[in-house]
Amino acid sequence: MKSYNVKEIAEMLNTNPETVRRWIRDKKLDATIVSKKGGHIVYEAALREFLNSSPKYASIAKASLAGAAVGAAVLPTVMIGGLIAQKLIDEEQLKKAQISNKDVINFLRREIKKYEEAIKIKEDTIHQLQKQIQDDQLQIAEFQKLIDKLSAVKEDKYE
Repeated sequence: MKSYNVKEIAEMLNTNPETVRRWIRDKKLDATIVSKKGGHIVYEAALREFLNSSPKYASIAKASLAGAAVGAAVLPTVMIGGLIAQKLIDEEQLKKAQISNKDVINFLRREIKKYEEAIKIKEDTIHQLQKQIQDDQLQIAEFQKLIDKLSAVKEDKYE
C-alpha cells in the first residue's frame, strides 16, 4: 500500500508541511507515526478519504497524482487500478506510462474476482436475513394466534 510523508503531501497539495501536521493533530488526516525521527506517514487510503472530505485540495491532488503517473516509467499495477478507478488518467497517459494491456487486464480480473467474492458474501448474508425474517414472521403469527385465543377466552368469561 502506497504511503506518503508529510513533506510529500505538502508538496502534492501545494501547502506548508506544518498545515499537514495540523490536519494530523486535529484528526482530519489519519496518520501513523513511524518514529520520532521518521515522522508521520499517511497511507493512500487515508489521503483519499481526507481529499474526499476536503474539496479544496481534491483537484490539486488529482493533478499531482496524474502527473506522477505520467512521469513514471512503469507504475505498480495497484496504482494503475486506483488511477483508472478514479479516472485520474486518460488513455494517452496510460500509453506514456508504458503499461502493458496484459498487466491492466490481469489487475482488472483480480478486481472482478474480489467483487464477485464480496457479492457472494452479501448474497449469503441476504439469504440468512431472509430466513431470519421468515422465522420472525412465523413467530409473530404464533403470537397473534395466542392473542386471538386469549381474547376469545376473555370474552367468553365475561359473557
